[in-house]
Amino acid sequence: MTTELIISACGAVTAILVSILGAYLANRNSETFQIRKLKQEHYISFIESLHNNAANNSKETLIDLTFRRDKMLLIAGERVIKKLLDYEDQGIKGSKDQHDRYLTELVKEIRKDLKIKDRDFPKIGFKKATKSES
Repeated sequence: MTTELIISACGAVTAILVSILGAYLANRNSETFQIRKLKQEHYISFIESLHNNAANNSKETLIDLTFRRDKMLLIAGERVIKKLLDYEDQGIKGSKDQHDRYLTELVKEIRKDLKIKDRDFPKIGFKKATKSES
């Protein structure tokens, strides 16, 4: 009878430990997913605002860009923030080639932060619509 009681107690303790570990891992994965989703929303919002400001450089688009940039700084990874600051310091005021290079590096770092794998990400830049395209 004592052996059966010990086996039952070990089984119960094991079941409790497994359920606690499972709940912990599920919660951790859920938090990771929620943070990644929040980052994705902020990154997309920032890129949209950056595009809108490039297409229509006005006070309103600049205010919107600044607001979305500041929100992104709250959730972005450290490397993304460094690339953003490099883009702002070197890319915006530089030549078109410098702008596109720093913008590309920023987008690549955002994609890394979102765990999107790239092998040969191309150089990117914003295109301006011509009168015949609009």
